[in-house]
Amino acid sequence: MITLVLVVYTLLLVVLFFYSLHAYLLIFYYYKFRNRCSRNVKRLVEYPKVTVQLPIYNEKYVIHRLLKSVVELDYPRSRLEIQVLDDSNDETSDIVASLVQEYRRSRFDIHHIRRGSRAGYKAGALQYGLEKAKGNYVAIFDADFLPAPDFLKEMLPSFDSPFVAGVQARWAHLNHDDSLLTRAQAIGLDNHFAMEQRLRFQAGFFINFNGTCGIWRKEAIIDAGGWHGDTLAEDLDLSYRVQLRDWKIVFRDDYSVLGELPANAESYKIQQNRWAKGTIQAARKHLPQVLRSKIKGIAKYEAFVHLTCHVNFLALLGLALFSPLIVFLKVENIVANWYFIFASFFTIGALGYPYQYFLSQRELYPDYRRRIPSIAGVIAYSMGLSVSNSKAIIEGWFNQKNVFRRTPKSGGETKGYRSDSKSIVPFIEILLGVYIFAALIYVVVNVQLILVPFLLFYSFGFLSLGYLSIKDKLFTLGPQEVLCSRESS
Repeated sequence: MITLVLVVYTLLLVVLFFYSLHAYLLIFYYYKFRNRCSRNVKRLVEYPKVTVQLPIYNEKYVIHRLLKSVVELDYPRSRLEIQVLDDSNDETSDIVASLVQEYRRSRFDIHHIRRGSRAGYKAGALQYGLEKAKGNYVAIFDADFLPAPDFLKEMLPSFDSPFVAGVQARWAHLNHDDSLLTRAQAIGLDNHFAMEQRLRFQAGFFINFNGTCGIWRKEAIIDAGGWHGDTLAEDLDLSYRVQLRDWKIVFRDDYSVLGELPANAESYKIQQNRWAKGTIQAARKHLPQVLRSKIKGIAKYEAFVHLTCHVNFLALLGLALFSPLIVFLKVENIVANWYFIFASFFTIGALGYPYQYFLSQRELYPDYRRRIPSIAGVIAYSMGLSVSNSKAIIEGWFNQKNVFRRTPKSGGETKGYRSDSKSIVPFIEILLGVYIFAALIYVVVNVQLILVPFLLFYSFGFLSLGYLSIKDKLFTLGPQEVLCSRESS
């Protein structure tokens, strides 16, 4: 039995080490491209016809600011079409109808589009709108983002080659300083954009459209077969189909769009679970073709990591379950010391991601030093997500039935958010947190202090996400209370 435990534990370490090597690869590219000049983007000379698509579902608390930011885009009205792709089943539709009527009176070419169903969810709405779109280019914004007036004029010149299918902007954050949770999310997303997206683009690897804050060439979407609703990551799915057909996606690290981070633990987990499930579905769909393609071997490795990276959460969960037992075997000298010397080798991989997070903060912010302590939150919450994300990954691989759960915005209320109140995941997280904390006390008593940071991150991540999820369910403000609190803020 002990041998089996050691074999499983070692396999978990190997999996995590494999993905951690990717962090070092990106760090290598970071220094390789560090002195590379930014793209010299030309100014827009002609104004192509652009359709702005706003896919929404029950966004009554944020729809006003979204439409306001879009109609304030600095672009000729005669060359701009706005589609509000509204799949809502609450009063959002009435609000949209009133706003659209008001903007139409101001001579905006804006349309309130209702399909009568949610078939295909966001992908279905985007495809439905695409078939009616007048523009040769399609800009997409989710409800929690606020494009600046110069967005189109700044981004469209990046279509400087007929092979450019899309252009993606970097995300910035409206509410990153609200809590440790939002600060940790901001750092995680900064790392994705400032390190992963930028370096993949510079190295010529596949990158992905992030679902919002980007512009597509309509011809490229059609050439790749349009939007598909068979995964929960319709953006990643289309990105790979487009690039496998030799189109290119440009990432603009020099231009950002402000967006709202999930304000509480339940919203955060809903978002992360959807991304995890959708990504593994995209891996199942595209990996065989990617591996058979003619792209370089290093690009195939990068695509493999890109599409399967959420497997990390399964390994993290396994490590959480086995680590207290491994600690016991070490303290009681039941297993020879050479095994633990061997296992310690894999800790090299644990340094890559924190250093990446540091580099992304230094790259983006003059005051990066004050943000560094929040890197601990990124690590802890990533560990804490291992229960809910593991569940999402297993569902995504074995169950292809999709149920799209939108991320509740700050101040929003959705049926998806309320219906999760019977989930036992937060209670499992708390039990695991207590289990790991007991192991933490055990190692302190037995003066195995080298293990303290590892167990501390785990216990905090599980206990924090579990507690905050239960707190959100028990003490969530009602819709009227939320509306008042937003209006008074």
